[in-house]
Amino acid sequence: MFTIHEPKKFLSKIAIFLIMGRSVLCIPMIGLHLVCDSRALARFFKLIAPLTLLIFIFAVYSLNQINELRWVLGQSRDIMLAFVVFAFLASIPASFGGELLAYRSLKSAAIFIAVAKVLIIAIGAVTGIDPMVIIKLITKVWDIHLMTLGVDDSFLTRLQIPIDSATPFLLYVVVSELLLSNKNRIRNYIGFALLLISLLLTFSRFFWGCGLLLMALSLIFNSKLSTKMYFIIGACVIGYILYAFTPVGDYFDKIVGTRFGANVNNSASDSFRITQKAALSQRIYDNVIFGHGLGYYLPSLIRASDTPYLYENQTLSMIMNLGFVGSILLMLTLGMVIFGYCYNQQETKFLNIMLTLLFLTLWVAGGYFNPLLFGSSGGVILFFCARHHAIVKNFKTDSSPEFSAART
Repeated sequence: MFTIHEPKKFLSKIAIFLIMGRSVLCIPMIGLHLVCDSRALARFFKLIAPLTLLIFIFAVYSLNQINELRWVLGQSRDIMLAFVVFAFLASIPASFGGELLAYRSLKSAAIFIAVAKVLIIAIGAVTGIDPMVIIKLITKVWDIHLMTLGVDDSFLTRLQIPIDSATPFLLYVVVSELLLSNKNRIRNYIGFALLLISLLLTFSRFFWGCGLLLMALSLIFNSKLSTKMYFIIGACVIGYILYAFTPVGDYFDKIVGTRFGANVNNSASDSFRITQKAALSQRIYDNVIFGHGLGYYLPSLIRASDTPYLYENQTLSMIMNLGFVGSILLMLTLGMVIFGYCYNQQETKFLNIMLTLLFLTLWVAGGYFNPLLFGSSGGVILFFCARHHAIVKNFKTDSSPEFSAART
C-alpha cells in the first residue's frame, strides 16, 4: 500500500545507492531526505554533533600548526563524509524501515557492484578484450579508482573499489539472514554467492581474512549446533564439487595463488608499507601527544598529489595527525555516539557490545593496509558497527515459531 512515507523511503534508497556508487550527489540527496522528515533530521544532528565539534577542534589546532588550509579542509571533509554517511544510515526512522531498509539497500547496491565485476570478467573472457581496458574506461567515465592486478595467463584481474572494504561487515549480516530468515532464501543465496565472488576479486588478503572471520562468527552466534553442521557439511560438499569438477577450481587457484602462491612476490607492496610505517612512526614520536594536525603530510611519501595527507597505512597516519590524545578522543567520541545514542537499553547485551568492539577493531586494523578508514566506505562500516544486532533481530521475526523456539 502506498503511504506518505513511500517517497521518503525512495529518497533514502536513492541516497544509499549514490553512497555505494561514490557519487557526490549523495550529499544533496541525504540533505533532501533529512529536510523531508523532521525525526530523521533531529536524530541525524544528535549523532553528528559530537563528531562535528571534535573535527572542528582538530581543524583549528591544525591551522594553528601552520598546516595548509586546503589540506586541512580536505582531510576534515574526508573524515566528516564518513560520519555523515554513518549518521544518515543510523537515523532512518523506523516508520521507513529503519536499519533494515538501510541494510537491504546496501546489500542490493553491493550485489549490483558484484554483478558488474562478473560482467567485466565475462566480457574479457568472451571477447578477448583485456579487462584492464574496460577498467580504465570505467575509471574515466565513473571517476572512481579501481585497484587492479593482472593474473598471469588469465583473463582474471583484481577488481577492488573503496566500498569493498565494507563487504566483510555486510557478509556478517547476510549470513545471519540466511540462517535466521525463511524469506527469499533462493534469492538470498544467489546474492550471497555474488558477494563472495566480489570479495574474492578484491585480491585483498585483509578483506579475505576479515570476511572469513565475520562469516564464521555469524554462523557460530546465529545458529544451533545442527544448523552449524548442515551449513559446514553443505558448504564443504558444494565447494568440493565446484572446485574439483568445474572451472571454478582453476579460477580460485589462480586468484588465491596470485597473493599466496609459492612464487608470488608481494615484496613491493609489503616493503612500501614497511617504509611508510618507519617514516610515520618517526613523525609520531616527534609530537606524540597532540600530533601534527590534520592536513600534515610527509613530502617523501606522497601517494597522490590531490590528497598528499593520505597514506596506505592510514591508521598510523591519523595517529601522526591527531597524536595519541586526539586519537583516543576520536575513539571515545565514536564509542559515546554508538553506545550512547545508537543502542537502546534492551540492546546492551554482552554479545552485542563485544561484536561492536570487534567490528571497530577490524575497522581500525583495516586502516593499516588500505586508506579506507573514512569516506563513504568508512561510514557504512560504522553503521554496521552500531546497528548489526538490530538488523539481525529483524530476521528472527521472519522465522517460523518452531525455528525461533529452537534458539530460545
